[in-house]
Amino acid sequence: MSWIKILFANLFITFGLLGMLLLTPPIAYSIYSLSFSEQTKKSSEDTRARLELYNGIEWASIHFAEFSKLPVTYFDYITWRMDDFEGETINISDGLRETYEPTNPTINADKYLFFGGSTTWGTGVNDDNTYPSIFAERLNTRVTNFGEPGYIARQSLSLLTNYLLANSSVDFSGRHVVFYDGVNDVAHRCRSEISGLGTGREQQIQSILSTKSNEKYSFAKLFEQLTQFLQAVTRKLGMAGASSIASENYKCSSDPRRAEEIARMLVETWQVASDLVTNRGGKFTAILQPVAFIGSADIEYLNLNSANDTALSMQYQAVYPLIRQLAADANIDFVDLTTAYDSCNNCYIDFCHVGPQAHQILVDNLVNSIN
Repeated sequence: MSWIKILFANLFITFGLLGMLLLTPPIAYSIYSLSFSEQTKKSSEDTRARLELYNGIEWASIHFAEFSKLPVTYFDYITWRMDDFEGETINISDGLRETYEPTNPTINADKYLFFGGSTTWGTGVNDDNTYPSIFAERLNTRVTNFGEPGYIARQSLSLLTNYLLANSSVDFSGRHVVFYDGVNDVAHRCRSEISGLGTGREQQIQSILSTKSNEKYSFAKLFEQLTQFLQAVTRKLGMAGASSIASENYKCSSDPRRAEEIARMLVETWQVASDLVTNRGGKFTAILQPVAFIGSADIEYLNLNSANDTALSMQYQAVYPLIRQLAADANIDFVDLTTAYDSCNNCYIDFCHVGPQAHQILVDNLVNSIN
């Protein structure tokens, strides 16, 4: 009988150790959360709300707190959209950010449809100060803000296609579609792990949907939390120098073919969108958006001096000139607004997002360029 006791003892120890391993990630995270809840809360507060350009703007801290809570849902073709939300500074209905509603508008239908990423959506400003809202108020016309944080132009094209399919009977004459792009196509698609037309979430979604992880019973699924926990610890310990990691994260500045491919795909995406709109009697304009690394805006207060900032800046220096060249040669209405914030000392809140003052400047340029 002694060997049976030894067997059960060994099994008990083995499964006990295995259980401890599996329970380590949630237990460690719970202890960390309880021990550093106040410290974590303070460190997680968005410091952008304390920038000087928000002085006297009471809604700034509320906006960034609301922004951190926004839930997102996956959708076919467009990949993701933020869920509906009701807040003091952010209101989303049917996936669209609330936009200024004009009084006695000149037309009942939305005359301008703005597509783009978070700068179009309005990260950093309340509903009234997104540039589509300011544009609508300035011209007293109806505007729809189709912007979505993180979107590359290819996602906006899919969203536009969805809109056209769902509204095929709508007369499109007299309507103006504007794509405001550049920042995300470079920041996301210059990353080393991205290929083809993928978004910044492609690999994450592929990993979740992979056959191995979808097996009902698998070791991969069993040890998934432990694997992610060890990866997080490894990143925290910093197994490689920051500068080498940053340079390896991006490839456009070191690979001219990749830089040209991204610029070409962006311009060709604009071309397809232009054809879709103009063939239905509408007007299309593609805008290359400003970024802090291009032009002469005052950005010293942002301290964009990290290794990642330097590497990211190099990607824009490599790709933006190619976008300008290819877009100027394409059969589209193209506007280069990369110098819109030159000499501005209170525009940027990070390398691409801006505050309400900057949106007033941007709308001045938009009215002159596309109206």
